[in-house]
Amino acid sequence: MKPKFIIGIGIIIIAVIAIMGFAVAGNSSMEVAVNDVVAQRAQGVDLTQRSLKLTGVVVGDSIQYDAGSLHLEFDVVNSRDDLLANGAKAPRQRVVYQGVKPDTLVNEAHAIVTGKLSGDGKFYAGQAQDSLMLQCPTKYQSADTASR
Repeated sequence: MKPKFIIGIGIIIIAVIAIMGFAVAGNSSMEVAVNDVVAQRAQGVDLTQRSLKLTGVVVGDSIQYDAGSLHLEFDVVNSRDDLLANGAKAPRQRVVYQGVKPDTLVNEAHAIVTGKLSGDGKFYAGQAQDSLMLQCPTKYQSADTASR
């Protein structure tokens, strides 16, 4: 093989590895549940410097939406069981989202929010289109669960 050919293949391989590395680093978010965030904040851990993927269940009566400014805020709890059993006592995390309110944002919807925790204790969703993903509980129940 000619040296120019080997050098060319080497440069292509290095470029592909660099692109993959930057893509993974740019999209990496630590996935945490509400109870994990609350516990770590109580221990004094600073979570404000890292992008997080927060998972939880929406508390329906906490939803506040201003259609004029497209400002949305709601609380999430760790699980549906926490919401039903503990209600007001369950650890909560306030989420702030800037954008149109999704139709699937209802009580007990499973939420996955990508963003950052702020110094004020609120979790601010990012600006990407997939920063707030919701799964409506009634649309995704199995047939035997829905009939109960």
